[in-house]
Amino acid sequence: MGLISPRIAATLANEIYAAQSDKTTELFLENPIFSQKLGDALRLKAKVGFRIINANDGFGICSRGGEGYEKDLFIMFRGTTKKNLGADFVGDARIGVETSITGLPVHIGFNHAFCSMIPAIDEFLKNHADALGTIHVIGHSLGGAVAAIAAEWLSAKRQNIKLYTFGAPKPGLEFFADRLTTKLGADNIYRVYHSTDMVPMVPVYPFTHSPTTHCGYQLTSNWLVSFAAHEMVNYTESVKSSSWKTLKKMGERTADANSIEHWLKSDKSLNPADPKTWEWINAGLTWVLRRVIGGAAAYLQSPIMSSFSLADKIALILKKGIDLSLDASGWVLSIMRKTMQALGQKVAKAASELTQQVMRVILKRLIERMSAEAVRAIKGLMVKS
Repeated sequence: MGLISPRIAATLANEIYAAQSDKTTELFLENPIFSQKLGDALRLKAKVGFRIINANDGFGICSRGGEGYEKDLFIMFRGTTKKNLGADFVGDARIGVETSITGLPVHIGFNHAFCSMIPAIDEFLKNHADALGTIHVIGHSLGGAVAAIAAEWLSAKRQNIKLYTFGAPKPGLEFFADRLTTKLGADNIYRVYHSTDMVPMVPVYPFTHSPTTHCGYQLTSNWLVSFAAHEMVNYTESVKSSSWKTLKKMGERTADANSIEHWLKSDKSLNPADPKTWEWINAGLTWVLRRVIGGAAAYLQSPIMSSFSLADKIALILKKGIDLSLDASGWVLSIMRKTMQALGQKVAKAASELTQQVMRVILKRLIERMSAEAVRAIKGLMVKS
């Protein structure tokens, strides 16, 4: 049919979590949106734990569409769970970069999980070669990041791919985000996120969301407790009676360049307990990096093995910005002062205080703080489950 509604996409992203056994998978597939014919669905297992725990776990479902969707395929991935001694968290924490199967820079942990499912997904596609309608790729949280990598891979094999994600972290670097946007088309990427959900804010730049042409579907959120904003049931509630067109008009939008510049210049105090503080810092850091050195992004696309080396690379670029000009130095000082304030550190008074080593430590703490907040949001859901 070409497009599913926000309610249907959210329902599938929510219910896929329960499809962890033969019985629960059978119940999940009773949804009339799926074909009820024997052999038209496949349960996916992924390697999770990134070579440390190395567990095989139910991670998703492939299914042919049912009535009204007979030529469509559905590929759905679950988000992080607490099974297998927390194996998913090991993969989530691998902030390094590796080359995807299509040659693009992606998050090493997310890519590892997806690559382990490629043979099964490929076989499913071959068995349904006559299904030339839309492929709907869906996921929440970790599942959304994996869905994005899967959608980019699928675009080399089929046309008409639509990607639906809820509260997903950033799956790859700018080169990946640009390529995914171009291949699928911005109008075929439905990235939904609450404005106070910490998980979509990580990892920091140069990790980037698609579509790169607009901010996606940002939903207003009154939750300051991170796990509530990230909870899939709350995403389902937020979109249940809306169309994609309606959602596009709702809520706040990601700050533009003028708003970021104004924020960097302001002396307004920051509230570390407000997730929006970290969203502004993330946006401000991205803006400053792009402003002070035009070619910085290309440098940052090279392999990054840990949060420490990412902080080191960004610190080097910012130090070059300080040395480049008085104007660039002022912007670097502004974003560093904001970051230091949010982290509860003594704030630098002049750019001369910002050595590469000092900035590396600040950035390392920023990356760790944002990652910890995202993990807290995910673990908060598991405490409730």
